[in-house]
Amino acid sequence: MTDSHAKALRDLAEAHLATVLKRIPSDRMGRFIVFIEVVRAMDYWSIGACTASTTNEKVAQSLDLMYWGWNRAVAELFEPLDQAGAFPLMESTQESRGFAAGLMQEFGKASLARRLADMCERGIMEVARDGDEFRIRMCEDAQAQFADFTELDRLKAAETRIPLSSAGWTKASMRDAIRFPGMPGNYWALADAPVKRWLRPDIEELIKPLVRPWDMGRGVMVAYDARIEVDRHYMAEALALATTWRESSGLHPDAKLGAITGADIGGVGAALISLHAKHVGCVSVAKKLFDQVSVAQSLPIWGPRAELEQAISLMSGCSEPVVHAVFNAVAMTSEQAKRLANHSTPLIPMLFDLGNGFILRPVSCLTRNPFTAVSTQHQWLDPRAEHAVTADREKWMREQLYGIFGGKRYIRFPSNLKLRRGGAVLTDIDAIIYDRLTGDVGLFQLKWQDYSTNDVRQLRSKAANLSAELVDWSGKVKSWIEENGVSALDQSLRLKQKRREAVRSVLLFAISRSSIRTQGYGVKTDAPSLAMAVWPQFVRARMEIGPSERSLRDIHARLLEEHKQMPDLHSMPASIRVAGATLHIHDLWNQTDGVEHLDQT
Repeated sequence: MTDSHAKALRDLAEAHLATVLKRIPSDRMGRFIVFIEVVRAMDYWSIGACTASTTNEKVAQSLDLMYWGWNRAVAELFEPLDQAGAFPLMESTQESRGFAAGLMQEFGKASLARRLADMCERGIMEVARDGDEFRIRMCEDAQAQFADFTELDRLKAAETRIPLSSAGWTKASMRDAIRFPGMPGNYWALADAPVKRWLRPDIEELIKPLVRPWDMGRGVMVAYDARIEVDRHYMAEALALATTWRESSGLHPDAKLGAITGADIGGVGAALISLHAKHVGCVSVAKKLFDQVSVAQSLPIWGPRAELEQAISLMSGCSEPVVHAVFNAVAMTSEQAKRLANHSTPLIPMLFDLGNGFILRPVSCLTRNPFTAVSTQHQWLDPRAEHAVTADREKWMREQLYGIFGGKRYIRFPSNLKLRRGGAVLTDIDAIIYDRLTGDVGLFQLKWQDYSTNDVRQLRSKAANLSAELVDWSGKVKSWIEENGVSALDQSLRLKQKRREAVRSVLLFAISRSSIRTQGYGVKTDAPSLAMAVWPQFVRARMEIGPSERSLRDIHARLLEEHKQMPDLHSMPASIRVAGATLHIHDLWNQTDGVEHLDQT
């Protein structure tokens, strides 16, 4: 029955897609004009949703459908411009944007039906059918996905709500922590925002005299002048965003991507983000001052690529050849856009290269992690780039782990440790932390897989691989300890007997960067004594438990308990018409504490 339901959903997806494709203009310029309206609609609705204090359930679901249809719409509509240095001017109307938004939503319905079929096949969703009515709900284990998704929010809440002193910490600046690593006491250092002094609480007042309406005869847009304080404010915001996004995407500064590095992409990306954010800010202020301004028409901005490269070179400090090379990686061409047709994860690039020397800047790229898009685009250009991006991740993650176990209480093993059996390598341990106070040692398996996709098959495959690796690793480590005894680690870790250093107990940890509860994808990880966590969860546990008497043991026990817990979810049901059928979807959309969460798959 599962197979028949999955096939029925796929048939609906294909039938719906065929109908939507008939609405695409047949001429190239017609397609390009609708493409511009698609960008305008996405910019308008996505930026509006991000800045709104509350979002209606229906609006949130409609916007998700737009995101899911974005890829196919861009793939079908984006055509290069032939005339050098030219851009077709046309007024954006509510009708034209409505057509573009509706087109994305209809493409999104086909994508949704296809993904629901994949989830049905893999036991993530349950489907009941009565004629043309499909009732779809998530399997119980699949809700575990949301537990991983909420961990970053839980960490942020802990950082702002929980007094560090109650956990035994003294708050310190990151600057002092780096300058005085041997300070006596227990310190928790939070990094300040880059160039925090540039942030202006009066930014809106600074912008007001700079903005003015720009009536180009085909709609009223926004023009604005420059002011150094405004530029610095948005650069400070951009540096904070870019640092977080680049790290989240797993792009190390030292990663070699052909002629450029991760640092080059980070620097140029931060400058582009600052321009995008400044443009959104100026348009927002202008609309409050001038009713005639069209926000939707004003948000996407275009101009000569060469001029933008020069400006970014000055802002980022990167040479123009480096900026040009980074633009080649981040600016999507119409040829590259064709690959979006079969790419299920919404991908909004920082720039579109229009093919005639002009660049289009979609500010909606700020609503998702633009560095994830950059990584995907670069892998399309050079499939070997994936290894370059992932090469430094284990060392990077180990350094971050050791950073929250600083001081003289802990010994941190500088590299991974290979466990051998009969002269052959049995397995390796990615990170090791020894507690001098208790004799506890934490052995860590570190995983940094890319879960930025929403492709069901890829996610299921990644979950299956992760589960198998964790079960295999924990089994081999435990068998090695059973054969050799806990004391065998003393020599491997070069512990000093004269200092009374000896391993008294072993605790196994597995930390994944973004996803660890594999049961959410239909794969259970059977490793009873392995404490598993995503990185934000582990950091939160370390912070909340504090410098307790047996900190490693307490963290281990906390994570084992939390792995069983599921968040309190409130479903957001939706009924969607697809090719004459109705999909009643019970809990693909959910809320936890007022925050919308979407099933990763």
